[in-house]
Amino acid sequence: GLRRALGVPVDPVEAVGWDGDALEAQAFAFLAVRSLDRLPLSLPSTTGVPRPMTGGVLHRPLTRAA
Repeated sequence: GLRRALGVPVDPVEAVGWDGDALEAQAFAFLAVRSLDRLPLSLPSTTGVPRPMTGGVLHRPLTRAA
């Protein structure tokens, strides 16, 4: 795991009093809003992608005329 690979202590966020489930939900909400706004989620400086990348394309279902 990370502890072995990095050689440093790695503890769950709950160890400092944070709610891990709430933090995860907020992170996914943040990524969803960036994706809807067509903003990059991955950057060359953080993930090594060749250019800033969005979260893909949202395809909404077709609606029928009334």
